[in-house]
Amino acid sequence: MALGLELKLRMGMQLVMTPQLQMAIKLLQMSSLDLADYLQEELEKNPLLEREDGAADGMETAETQKLDDSRESYLSGMEEPFTARPESPDIVKEREKLDRDHPESGLSDELQVDASWDDVYGDSYSAIPFENNAASSEAPPLENTLTGSQTLQDHLVWQLGVSALNEKERSLGLTLIDAIDENGYLTSDLAAIAEMTGTSEEDLEDALILIQSFDPPGIGARNLAECLLLQLKNEGLAYPPYTVLLDNLEDLARRDFRKLKRMLKLDDDELSDAVSVIQSLNPKPGLAYGSDQASYVVPDVFVKKMDGEWVVEINPETQPRLRINRAYEAALGGNISSQDKRFLADNARSAQWLIKSLEQRSSTIFRVAESIVRFQKDFLDHGQEYLKPLILKDVADDIGVHESTTSRVTSNKYMHTPRGIFELKFFFSSSLGSQTGGENHSSEAVKYKIRKLVDSEPANRPFSDEKLAKLLQEQGIDVARRTVAKYRDALNIPSSSRRKQLAPKTEG
Repeated sequence: MALGLELKLRMGMQLVMTPQLQMAIKLLQMSSLDLADYLQEELEKNPLLEREDGAADGMETAETQKLDDSRESYLSGMEEPFTARPESPDIVKEREKLDRDHPESGLSDELQVDASWDDVYGDSYSAIPFENNAASSEAPPLENTLTGSQTLQDHLVWQLGVSALNEKERSLGLTLIDAIDENGYLTSDLAAIAEMTGTSEEDLEDALILIQSFDPPGIGARNLAECLLLQLKNEGLAYPPYTVLLDNLEDLARRDFRKLKRMLKLDDDELSDAVSVIQSLNPKPGLAYGSDQASYVVPDVFVKKMDGEWVVEINPETQPRLRINRAYEAALGGNISSQDKRFLADNARSAQWLIKSLEQRSSTIFRVAESIVRFQKDFLDHGQEYLKPLILKDVADDIGVHESTTSRVTSNKYMHTPRGIFELKFFFSSSLGSQTGGENHSSEAVKYKIRKLVDSEPANRPFSDEKLAKLLQEQGIDVARRTVAKYRDALNIPSSSRRKQLAPKTEG
């Protein structure tokens, strides 16, 4: 049997996550406050980087003053802030010599990196139609005056970070953590999250099991019974009679001990001990973390009506403006060592990438917000009842980017509208069919209708879930009774029997 070697050519494509690409993705998903902290760190460690609202470290020159005067033309034309004036012949010659001696560290108009903007932001890139003329103030911004303590999300993200997970599992975990409220409950339906993220419910269930194993016990539950059950499991008590009591929480809330004794076959003392165990559990485990910390939301975009049309504007307070420090860049033409020149060139290239990444981040946020406004115009005109079904793919296709880009943009970004401040994720929801074959309804709009129906029901004859389903069907919304029950629980509306008990008694 003869053995031999054979050469074959094989073509393939692979996306390499370079440090520059990782930074661009990281910037895109940062909130405005996280971005401010990150940029402050970059300003401290990169001497060539400075804020455009003033020269750094007392190095203001006539050239930096010229750049200050030309900000308006820079914003309107999206010119590179460090190419706003011709360079001196000496600097040009020195740069050409540096490029010949060290090609990999030369400064150029096009970044010498192995990543494409299309990998992060999509096919198109356009200037942002806003004026970034933030009014100066002697007092620091309000968000900078707050002292931070560890929040529930911080605690959960830390535990996720020290878990042995692959990239997909970690991403799903972060998505679920983001949907957990301050009480520790998962506020979004897994089916809706799966539809928004293009993930299977089975994968989300596996991720949720991991989150529910984190501290504090009971975290990530979808209702009170599940929250208490998770705590019982943590204490090794997930067996009767405790689990049976969780299955009959309404009877326990009504203190119907006679029925519970008959069901559990317990005497008074045994039942009292079992009830004491349940009462010792924490119904809101998340409040142990940062529950007394004030929280402020800084909107990333403003939406207002002008001449009958809804207009999107970027909040200039959340869009930092940086530039290359001319005094340091001019040192490239001076009599300095080759090592110093390489150091300055590397920092200039890093600053150039960061500045361009910030411009792209602002552009992408604007385009996503503008697309959301186009889809949700009826909501802005008429209110939550007119919120349309919307998924990430709809916006991604509308502006020509990948769904993952839309997902990153909608995380921790807020929109200020005449109807209030909403996280961009608020505008995405699953779809419910229409009996008339017309336009579908979003889950958020259906929840709003359920709330309105409950608010208008007779106090002594509250609507059952089945009745609510029939009333919604009369409005053309095809919804099952179990779906009504699920939405009612999400709205923290008690059952019809419990609402009847809580109704004020009228004298006969």
